[in-house]
Order: sequence, then structure tokens, then C-alpha cells
Amino acid sequence: MSDSAAGRATRVLLSDGQPALVAALGPDDVDELTGLFERLSDRDRYFRFQSMHPSRLREYVARTLAGEHGEVTLGARVRGELVGAVTLVPLGGDVGEVSAAVDSDWHHHGVGTVLLEELALLAVRAGVLRLVAEMLAENRAMVRVLSDLGLPVQLHRDSSSVRIEVTLHGDERYAASAEDRRRRAAAASLRPVLRPETVVVIGAGRAETSIGRAVLRSLATAGFDGAVMAVNPNAQQIEGVPCWPSVADLPSTIDLAVVTVPAESVSAVVEECGKHGVRAVLLITAGLGRVPDLPARVRELADRYGMRVVGPNTVGVVGPGDRGRLDTTFTAEVAPAGDIGLVAQSGGIAIATVSAWRRLGLGLSAMVAIGDALDVGARDVFAWFDEDPGTALVVLYAESEPDLRGLVRTAAHLSSRVPVLALEPGSSTAGRRAAASHTARAATPQALRQAAYASGGIQSVADLTGMGATIGLLRGQPLPPSSSVAVLTNVGGGGVLAADACVAEGLAVDPFPDDLRDRLRELLPPLATTVNPVDGGAAVSAEDFAAALTCLLEHPAVGAVLTVTAPTAVSDPATGVVVAAAAAAARGCPTPVIDVALVRPTSVERVVLPGAPPGRFLVSVNEPGTAARALAVAARRRAWLSRTPGPPVVPPGVDVRAARAAVTAALARQPAGGWLLPPEVEALCSAGGLRLVPSAWATTAAEAAAAAAGIGGAVAVKGYVSGVVHKGDAGLLRLPVADPAEVGRTVDEWAERAGTSWLGVVVQPMVTPGDELLVGAVRDSSAGPVVAVGPGGRATDALGHRVHRLAPLSAADVEDLLDGTGLFVTGHGAALDRTGIGDCALRVGWLADVLPEVAEIDVNPLVVTEAGALALDVRIRIGPPRP
Repeated sequence: MSDSAAGRATRVLLSDGQPALVAALGPDDVDELTGLFERLSDRDRYFRFQSMHPSRLREYVARTLAGEHGEVTLGARVRGELVGAVTLVPLGGDVGEVSAAVDSDWHHHGVGTVLLEELALLAVRAGVLRLVAEMLAENRAMVRVLSDLGLPVQLHRDSSSVRIEVTLHGDERYAASAEDRRRRAAAASLRPVLRPETVVVIGAGRAETSIGRAVLRSLATAGFDGAVMAVNPNAQQIEGVPCWPSVADLPSTIDLAVVTVPAESVSAVVEECGKHGVRAVLLITAGLGRVPDLPARVRELADRYGMRVVGPNTVGVVGPGDRGRLDTTFTAEVAPAGDIGLVAQSGGIAIATVSAWRRLGLGLSAMVAIGDALDVGARDVFAWFDEDPGTALVVLYAESEPDLRGLVRTAAHLSSRVPVLALEPGSSTAGRRAAASHTARAATPQALRQAAYASGGIQSVADLTGMGATIGLLRGQPLPPSSSVAVLTNVGGGGVLAADACVAEGLAVDPFPDDLRDRLRELLPPLATTVNPVDGGAAVSAEDFAAALTCLLEHPAVGAVLTVTAPTAVSDPATGVVVAAAAAAARGCPTPVIDVALVRPTSVERVVLPGAPPGRFLVSVNEPGTAARALAVAARRRAWLSRTPGPPVVPPGVDVRAARAAVTAALARQPAGGWLLPPEVEALCSAGGLRLVPSAWATTAAEAAAAAAGIGGAVAVKGYVSGVVHKGDAGLLRLPVADPAEVGRTVDEWAERAGTSWLGVVVQPMVTPGDELLVGAVRDSSAGPVVAVGPGGRATDALGHRVHRLAPLSAADVEDLLDGTGLFVTGHGAALDRTGIGDCALRVGWLADVLPEVAEIDVNPLVVTEAGALALDVRIRIGPPRP
């Protein structure tokens, strides 16, 4: 393979999980491509070349790879062998002809599909929007591959041939098909990691402190029923496991190699693994970054030999199953089997969570500690859990994620089946990036994660205690049918704390309807409070408390019940909670209950419910806030499952050609990118249909004064100086100005002060005051374009509350953004133009999505009244699109 082709290689996963490299082929690859064509079966060669004489084959290949007529050929290699190729021939306009060939031994591995997917991306970047393929009608396999891509297809048949036309505007069907293929392939690629038949531990020492030796002990303790070997040139056996001097000496092919050697030896060991045919490497070794170029070298070896790599810097993996399961960790305890899937970057977090779940009687379906995630990441492990029927809940701890948008696609499919929880890490040093615009300031890594998690149905949990309580609630109780919570207590202060905590988490603690209050008065002592919270009093008996709890659980106005109890000298209602919860579970009651025992010495406990169905239990915590946060997660889970997401919405009246033309013209002025000038902003906003206040652009004082006179009345004057983003902070905003002459004097003053950095000024009429909002979007390398809505004007940085969603936006995303601001819960907010705000967010998201050159859009302020929403100031920063 040529160096140029290798430099452009993209790693993909075939349908059986094998990694392959897809790269553009050039003149240096003539021999290799000719060899592929010569290896085709007679039937496949006939389908591909029909009447071409074999003597002309090499000439054809050389001509094609020379690309004299714009031909582009992509090849797929597995372990260095070319196994398939596709060629695109431009036919003029937006049409290109495609042809493909796959080694006969590699049929049914998805080679043709991954090549066509990569070719489609390349074609669109080159302006080709339709692919055509002419083939024999007998070539049903190729017809099926093209048809099954999920792209719009038209077939034209005659007696002996088929013409297929594929349109490259991917819709929801294509996105779903591509995600399904990717998810199944990723899950298959982890079989040698989580269900290996042979495992070798490389670097197992004889010392008791050897990590490799600890891994061998874990394998034995877990009862792994596959073959286990070790590599140590100085030992015959360790922990009863036979040793070989090197990987090359191993007597069989290896599924999983666990590497615990020092960082300096990792490159040589990984290369030995690749040469021996090892399918996956678990790289426990840490400190690879301290060896120059070592991480890149390991990735290159993994690509070359088609291996999956977990780690480095990982505590290991635990495979599925109860008996004979894989455990390659070096932890002190064997992880109990269960139905919770765990993917974590931190080994310490993995150990702590598993230990906490043990106390709840819960365990692992599987665990992958991805460490530094050089190759296998959270998205891959999500794909495994999605395909695993033994996983009923998934927990994620990720401090960084290079492909948040991809993670969202896989998580959304997984979340539709099982709850997915994420333990929120703190902001990293890498996340504290300086940014010039308000929107970019808003889009911190934490905000990006929250936007992505919201789109993917991932529910965030703040701490380990909360994670344990939330998992227990989700596994032991049904989801709440609504976010209305009833608080039942025997200590008034505990009820107050619980009510405050619920409201802080967005749950409703509303007064009960009259019929429910009447019934509670019949069940509780005379001095009991029944409004919500319900306070039975310090002397309430366990029986009366249980009766009140039963009443609450059965009433349709109650979505969940939070009980708060403490024993007194005359009563302990805690036993009543268990009795009522057990009876409700036996009846199949759909309303969950969570208990707060204020004097409980442990933070989270599982409480058995006698007579309850299997898997139904009560979670008891010792702090009301923990219970409220767990209930809030359960309520958000129910809301996410109940939403109708729908496809992304294309706002009416947009002009993508005009938008692209505006960006192209702006990049012609400043090829490296930067902030657009107001006329360029106006052109782009016009293409996107954004409502802007009428503006006049001027570069001199005379022009500005004339513009103000033409507008008539009071105006706002906004100066633009190179390198200055926030005009108000720099003294470049003056309003209202009624005299055109004063406008001219102001511009003269600004221009003189700015010198050669002066760009010009915008003159705008004054508008009716209203509420000021920020609507913006920022493009992130991991999450893609992210839309933000929050307070605008000078409140942007002071208040700081913003809601984020990934673009493009669906109708449900727009509603989530608006609801999340909290603006519309008051009478004043409810009267504002909600539709106008949503329309602005939709159009900002559309521009950020369809134009990869747009790095930031900052509509601030968007002035909103009852009559409408109008953008007073828009800043847009562009840059060359990333490859």
C-alpha cells in the first residue's frame, strides 16, 4: 500500500466485527488491485467486467487509478490484504457511476457496504449527489447491497440488465440503517474481548505484586472456562498456568491478549500479537504518553493487524454470564453477576460502583473499563449492551468522548430498551477553553455532554451515592406515571426538606385534590397535615402510616411517593412503609415509592418486600435530597420514553444555495475564517429566514449620519473593530441617539480610536423593549453543532442558565429547549411569543447543521414581546470546513 493511501486510511468495522482500513488507491496500488480482480471467481469477474479480455485488465486498472477522468477508487484492507474496491467515475453535473468488486472469500462480511458508505461521503464532498450503477440482472448480490444502504433508490430493469440510481441525501431511514449496521458490527467486534475462547496474559510475573499474576488469579477465581496461557520467558508456570517465552511461541491462535508489560515494551508486544493473529488486546499498562509517539504507534499496529484494543490504563474487563465468566481485572473482589452493564474510563470508579451495587444485591452483566480509550470507546460498549438481552440497565462514566454525536445515536437506540445512566465527571482542564462569544462560553464540555445525553436518553447522576439509589429505584420499582410526588412523613422537618429537594429537581409537590385529602383525614390522627407533604405526626402508628401510603399509591393524582421516617419514643412507622410497599408490589401497583430513613447508618440499602414479585424491592436512603434526585431521574426516564422525537425539522423559507453562496463569498474574503461583517451576516440570516431588525452598514461618519437621517427618529449605533467581539464591553454601543450629527461625531471618535482596526458601523432603529434572550449555536469537534437558548443581553453572563440540544432540531427538541428555560411558567412568560423563539432556535440550528463552515452563531439579544421575536444583533464566525 502506498504511503499516500495509508495516510488517508479510515478504520471501519465489517459486519462480523473485523476491523478494516478503507483508503484511496493510487498508481502505486496497480499490482494490488489487479491481483484482487484476478482472484475473483469466474462468475464475479463476469459480473464486474463482462466481456473485457483478461489481457486488458492491468491496463484498465492503471488507467482507472491514474484518475485521468476524475475517477476515485477506494480499497478495503484486512490485515494488509486488499479484499474489496469501489470506483466512482464522474459523469458530469451531480451524477457519478459506481462499480464494486469484493474478493470471493470475503462475501457476506459487509465489505461492499462499508466501501459504498465511505464512497458516498466522498462523493457528496465532491458535489456528486446521485450514484448510478449499470449491472447484469443476474448480479442480485450487488443490487441488494445498493438497495439495503437505506438511501433512496430507483431501479430500471430490462431483459438482461439493471440500472440503479442512488440519491445521496441521507434521510432518517439511511441514518437508522447506517446506525444499525455500525451497532451490530461494533458488538460483534467485542466478542473476542468479552466472550473469548482463549486468553493469554503477557507480563505475568512471579512476584505477588505482579498485576499480570493478579489477572491470572481473577481468571481462576471467576472460573473462566476457556483456555488460559501466560507469556514469561523466565517461568514455566504461574498460578498453575503454563508459560511460553514469547507470543510467537504460543501454540494456538489467541482471542484476547492481556498486556501488563512496562510501557517501553508495549510496542514490541502489540506487534508480536498482531503477527500471531491475536484478535483483541487488553492493554492494562499505563503511562504510554510518556513514551514518544507510543499511542500513535499502538493505534497504527492495531489498524495494520485488524485488532481491537481496550485501554491503555485500564483495570480490565468482566464478561457476561454467571459461571465460567471472564474476569481480567486486578481488583480485590470478584464482581457479582447481574444485569447491569458498566463502561468506565476510571478503574477506581468501576471498583467503587461494583462494590456499592453488591450491597444492593445487584451485579454486572459485563464491564469494560475503557481507560484512555485509544480504540474501544463507550459507543462500542453501548453497542454490545444493546445486543445483549442479559443487560437491563447501563451505567457510563466517561471523562472525555471524541465522538459525542456518534455516542448519542447508539445511546438513543439503547435507551429505548433499557435505562442508561451517566455519572457526571467534573470539568477537565481541556474543557476550560477560552472562547470569544457568549454561545461558546455557554458550550462548556459539561454543557455539551448534557446536550448530547439529553438527545440520547442518557440520564445524568451527580455522585456515587445518588447512582446507587437511582439504580436501586429503577431496578426495584416501576417508573412514575407522572412527575407529581407525594411526600409522607412522621417528622415535619423531614417533609419540608423532601419537598424542597423534589421541587429543586423539577418535580411537582402540589396540594392534593379534596377527595384524597378527605380520605387521608379518615386514616391519620386528627392533628395530621394532609395538604402535601403529609405529616402523620410523631405518634402515628405503623398501621396508620401504611394505610396512608397505600391510599397515596392508589390515587391517580400521585405519580410517586417519597416517605420520610424517624423513630420516636412512641412510634416507628418504618415497618408500615415495608408492609404497604410490599402489598402494592404484589398487586402490581404502577406507582413507585422510595424511602428515607433519617437515622439509617448507611447511605443506601435494599429492603426486601415480602410477597413481592421477583426483582421488586424497596430502596431506602438516609437523605431526602438523594431520594428526590433518584425520583427525578426516573421521571425524566419516563418523559423521554413518552416523547415523540420525530425527524429534524427543516424550517420553511430557507435557501441552502444562498446560504452556501454567502459562506463561500465570506471565505473568499478571509480564507482562514473569522467573524463575518454585518452585510455578510445579513446575507446568511436572510438565507436562513432569521428575522433581523432593519440595519444600515456604514464605514465612514458621513455614511452613518446619512443612514440615521434616512431611518428617522432615535437609532442605535454599533461599532465594529477587528478583534473586538463584545461591543458593549468595548464602548462601541450607543443608544438611543436622536441626532444624525451626533451619530457622525460618535463614528468619527470610534474610528479614530480604532485606527487601522476600524471596520465600520451598523445603524439601527430603536425597537420596542422586551425580554432579551440568547439563541446561539457552536460547532464542537466531538458533538457537532449544539444549539443554546438562555438569558440574553447583559444578563447572558450574569444569570448563565442555558439549555442545550444537538442540531438539527426536531419539534420535540425545540419544545425541550423552551421548557428548559423556565421562561414560560409565569404569567408574563406565558404571554411571550413562544413560537417566535422556537422558530429562531430552529433556524439557528439549521444554519449550523447545513453549513460545516459555521463555527459559531450568536443571536444576542433576541428581543421577545407578546407580538413577536426580533434579532437585534447577530454574530457569526466561520472557518474552513474540517475534513
